[in-house]
Amino acid sequence: MATTNLGKNVVQPIGHQSSVPASLNTQFVSTQELAEVEKSFSAQKKLSFTFGAYFFLITLLIPFLSITSEWWYATPIVGGLSLNFWTTLLLFHIVYWLMAFVFVKKANKLDEILNKK
Repeated sequence: MATTNLGKNVVQPIGHQSSVPASLNTQFVSTQELAEVEKSFSAQKKLSFTFGAYFFLITLLIPFLSITSEWWYATPIVGGLSLNFWTTLLLFHIVYWLMAFVFVKKANKLDEILNKK
């Protein structure tokens, strides 16, 4: 619910009739604009939380595999180093750069869709 600040610690809903001058009781955003902002916020929040969940799961996968899978941490593959080592050294960062690239592309596409209206 939108509110307006009427002075020292006094807040009331916008549009509420009172003895306050009209200049202090003006609604600056229309209901339609507020609905568009809410729609945009919800779509961006969904995208952000989805990629946040992917990030969290991928980050937890490395220690999980280190605890549970010997082939992950004890089997040398290249240069006598394990897949765990190569993942934390190089692959981990490549995956996150790719995730960031995809996120930016999707966020830009979402922004274009929302700005067309």
